[in-house]
Amino acid sequence: MSTDTLVGAWRLQRFVFTDDAGGEHFPLGETPQGLVLITPDNHLSLSFIADGRGPFAENSLLGGSADERAAAAVSYVSFGGPFRVEGDEVVVEVVAAFHPNWAGSVQRRRFRLEGDTLTLMTTGTIKVGGRALTGQAVLTRAAR
Repeated sequence: MSTDTLVGAWRLQRFVFTDDAGGEHFPLGETPQGLVLITPDNHLSLSFIADGRGPFAENSLLGGSADERAAAAVSYVSFGGPFRVEGDEVVVEVVAAFHPNWAGSVQRRRFRLEGDTLTLMTTGTIKVGGRALTGQAVLTRAAR
């Protein structure tokens, strides 16, 4: 598949993880917000936030109390960098990520494109809150 078909802005519709027993887990709540931006020169940026994420008391970019920053940290997922397609996988060479362990890593996600719906899926389990889960993000095209 050509990467051209993936280019655009994609709005998050569903972000869910599944355990071995089939139980669903919504680490960012059942109605998170987010975007995946894919550029023509093969860069991908993903940014998801939890539903109901509240503002800091002080409007300072690097501000917030320790409790506010901790709450913000567990309600946000992001990474980005150059990518390539290998078969049914998007392979991202992560340049920047909120989770420091992902910076400099390679993140692989299986993908399925059906019309204007893009589904990204983990290639195996990943740790979420100490549990090994498989993940899926369903997105709809917002713009080309």
